[in-house]
Amino acid sequence: MKIEIAEFGKMSQSGSSLLKLIQNNDLPILDLLVRESVQNSLDAGIRVEGHDSVYVDIGIKDVNVPNFAKHLDGITDRLNAKFGATPQKAIYIEDANTTGLTGSLDFKHTPNGNIFKLIYGISMAQETPGAGGSWGLGKTVYFRVGIGLVVYYSHILNDHGHHEHRLAVTLVENEKLPNPIIPKSAGKVPSGIAWWGQRVAQDSNDTIPITDEPMIRNILQSLSIDPFEGERLGTKIIIPFIDEQQLLIKHDINPDENKPWESNAVDYIRMAMQRWYAPRLANKKYTYGKYLDGHINGKRLEKDDFLPLFLELQMMYNAAVLGGKSNRYIVNDIQIRNYFERNKVNNAGRVAYKKFTKKELDMLAPLNGPSPFTCVNEKNPLGEQNAPLMAYVRRPGMVVNYETNGEWCKGLGATEGHEYLVAIFVPNSDTKLLNPDKDVIDLEAYLRKSEMADHTSWTDIILQSKPLDIVEKIRSQVRRKIKAAYENKEEVKEKQGMNTLARNVGKLLLPPTGFGRRASSRNRAGGKKPSTIKGSGGNSFTIVSQKYLDTGALEIHFQMKLAKNVTVFTIELFIASEGGKISATDWESADSVGTPFPAQITRISFPDTVGLFGRSTAQKSESKVLHAVRIEKKDKTVECTGILVFTCTDPHVQVEMSMKPEGSVDNG
Repeated sequence: MKIEIAEFGKMSQSGSSLLKLIQNNDLPILDLLVRESVQNSLDAGIRVEGHDSVYVDIGIKDVNVPNFAKHLDGITDRLNAKFGATPQKAIYIEDANTTGLTGSLDFKHTPNGNIFKLIYGISMAQETPGAGGSWGLGKTVYFRVGIGLVVYYSHILNDHGHHEHRLAVTLVENEKLPNPIIPKSAGKVPSGIAWWGQRVAQDSNDTIPITDEPMIRNILQSLSIDPFEGERLGTKIIIPFIDEQQLLIKHDINPDENKPWESNAVDYIRMAMQRWYAPRLANKKYTYGKYLDGHINGKRLEKDDFLPLFLELQMMYNAAVLGGKSNRYIVNDIQIRNYFERNKVNNAGRVAYKKFTKKELDMLAPLNGPSPFTCVNEKNPLGEQNAPLMAYVRRPGMVVNYETNGEWCKGLGATEGHEYLVAIFVPNSDTKLLNPDKDVIDLEAYLRKSEMADHTSWTDIILQSKPLDIVEKIRSQVRRKIKAAYENKEEVKEKQGMNTLARNVGKLLLPPTGFGRRASSRNRAGGKKPSTIKGSGGNSFTIVSQKYLDTGALEIHFQMKLAKNVTVFTIELFIASEGGKISATDWESADSVGTPFPAQITRISFPDTVGLFGRSTAQKSESKVLHAVRIEKKDKTVECTGILVFTCTDPHVQVEMSMKPEGSVDNG
């Protein structure tokens, strides 16, 4: 491959300036690489039909230095001398179900093709609707991963409808450093930028990508990369000569926690893909186009591989996008007045949130998983208490940032050490602005324009010489909704006299007739003697034992005695308080908590009762939560055991069970 050295001239970039163009000192280099490369791949899949996902694979391969270096005219000896004596590695990023690096090879006449924008251009605007940002600025992260050398390979359908392999190489280095790799030209100021390809013409120094398939296969083989076969289209970016240890960051966030992903680059990339693309990764419910089919070193990242925090974030994202009531999360509409065409209750989007226990996040023994702060590389600014963790994301499905303080979290308050408040805001991207300009017509475009080049924050911008405060109003509404939701819960608890002692683990209260021992969503089977409550007609209900299942649900074993004249009985869940039990109907009413009832029956059974019971009827709340089961009984005296399994989504409440018999005599 022939070398083309960029000439330093008017308004031109140098290698040193390109390397500083998107210098982000807040995010580790591998996080930047994953964010940028995956977003480029997802954008390249927008207009490709016939696939419901975009395939992305990131991994590490071995480099055969002599076989690779021999193809790079002008620097072969330098590469062999510097890297030939030791084993070398390369990071690759592969995508498929994408357009590939299309466009005319003669890009000087048609500089709008993907091939020019990614390989030869800089700061080219991304024009595809729904795309992540701009070409050129983010891609400079590729030059910072290794020594600045990047190989671009693509398999496309060209303008004539034929399959074509294309490959080019770029090197961007700091031209001011001693011993640069790019050879110096006599009498010329070094630029630090070079390309390799085939000559446009015999008498020209300009190069374009090579299309010689045997040569391309030979180059790829030296990098341990397989070429695309058949009709599979896509792009592979290979970055050789990486230093894996220099790429890894050893964070001091919660140093006592286990962070296995910081021991090697492959594990870190697996973690980073979840961290930044949890809303779209393996999410077949993603509504804005194709979901991300992510792979690490060729192995698909399944949902079973996710850390609990990122799986929860995906489900919260879906809940925010789809709206409606959620049994697991609180979802609120966010409305901003005077900025949008339609004043819908969710014109700005929705926020979904929940307080998670350590158990729900697999932080307890024997799993001993990392805290949410460790998962996202954010410090907890509150020490022994936990700050809120706020994520926000727009249409491309990449988390813009995670916040633990500042404007997104101001005034939300702390949670105790055993629980974590996690929230995600998803904008209503299609909401049209009242006063748009030609480039910014909806909320998605507004937020996209407000992002920095590395897409790590939203800031308000000026449109038509008028400063707007849409982002600030969104943040304010999000804070207000979250704060109000938990303040309302506390008001209900305070009004009904519930105190901390009433929720202690293993606490045993004697409820009214017809109740058995409390089944708490927070306590495990205790050693106390079971309490039996007897009714006036010889009916009794006793909780014998309780245990947590692997799913996090609580399994209750009970004994029950029913008199002959009992024709129907109901087993129901309540929330306990000193002021009285709270039913599902009371809990969900608008003047009470107003959220879905937090306890839900998932299974009830009565072993060895064949022929004793008749039809059963599930009783659901307004939010479709199964909180009670009504069961018909035959005209016989019954003594039996039963098993009930329920889940509880609120760690602050304590759940009670009741058995209410009905018949010719009221038995309490």
